[in-house]
Amino acid sequence: MFAVGNLVFFKIVWAASLAGVVIGYAWAGLAMLVLFAGWHARTAPTARADFVLAGIAVIVGLTLDTLYVRAGLIAFEGNLLWNDAAPLWILALWANFALTMNGCLGWLRQRRALAAGLAFVFGPLGYYGGITLGTARVTGDAWVLYLAIGITWAVALPLLLFLASRLSETLHPELHSDLPAELDAEIA
Repeated sequence: MFAVGNLVFFKIVWAASLAGVVIGYAWAGLAMLVLFAGWHARTAPTARADFVLAGIAVIVGLTLDTLYVRAGLIAFEGNLLWNDAAPLWILALWANFALTMNGCLGWLRQRRALAAGLAFVFGPLGYYGGITLGTARVTGDAWVLYLAIGITWAVALPLLLFLASRLSETLHPELHSDLPAELDAEIA
């Protein structure tokens, strides 16, 4: 049941982030992320690991999305603090995404090659959806942007899944003692 709630909150934060940017409330997704984080802290068996991972994911997202901006490939709307870097709402989406690694995406933790392939396809599609809604605009060659997103996401997602596993094992050893790998992957 946790995985279902995790997925529902993930989708709510994603929708609030994009809708908020479109209607001029770029902070809306961040506000929903705070609610998700509160729920997650009370219900996730791996909450400590997930919050550490969320911090790492924010740094990864800040780096990647700022690189896309500075390379002249994309410009984000709703940038409350700076124009030449990833906006806060995008960083909230990265933290949001990280909170699913031991939740509804936990099944991918032991399938990192599949995760890379899915990220290569669905990473760019997620950005395309946001661009279509008006949360960002392509400022360079679209194919270069989407290829860059696909490649970087194909590296970032397996890395985050690996870190999710390791952080969970380190910060929550009680969940991983003497369990076969198949059961360990199902804990989240």
